[in-house]
Amino acid sequence: MKNKKILLVLALVAVFGFIGWQVTSALFTDTETTDNSTFTAGTLDMNVDGNNGVQFDNIVVSNIGVDGTVSGGKTWTINNSGSVPGELSFKVLNVNNYDNGCNEPEAKVDTTCGTPGLGEGELGNAISTTVKVGNTQVVSSTLATANQAQYATQWDASDTVVIPAGGSVTVTMDWATDPTAYGNEIQSDSLDFDIQFDLTQVLPS
Repeated sequence: MKNKKILLVLALVAVFGFIGWQVTSALFTDTETTDNSTFTAGTLDMNVDGNNGVQFDNIVVSNIGVDGTVSGGKTWTINNSGSVPGELSFKVLNVNNYDNGCNEPEAKVDTTCGTPGLGEGELGNAISTTVKVGNTQVVSSTLATANQAQYATQWDASDTVVIPAGGSVTVTMDWATDPTAYGNEIQSDSLDFDIQFDLTQVLPS
């Protein structure tokens, strides 16, 4: 009986010893790990004349017709203060032409005469504009309400404007009226519109 116990103990020791050898023995190994792997998104941040996150200044032209013509222009500096390049786009939105009623001379040639007469004004037809990137003209249109889509259409059809990270471009809108292009129909008329710049990340080819 005693011999059987001894044999059982020896058998258990042999089993556990074999299991221990299987756990502790292995082929040669080596482990290498990276240190602080990270992903960081780039930035694309546009400002117009230093205005970032707020509306930039408006164009205000009044009393058109005093000297028979009016012309002028406005230049904006578009900055990309981000870390990736972006493609610039330009559009004119929400063009509204108002009639603002008619005095006696206007009433002879204008039958709308609403007050404010949204969409009834003729002033936008008499104002020709061009848009330039640097010194290159890319858009030519009047400010008639029906023509507002022309700004984006012509811009998109021109050469792509890419602003590199930390770079800038200038965009200029010039306007002028031709005294032979209008008459009493624009008296007291007015118009308003919005200008929008967009900067979209450029993906590598």
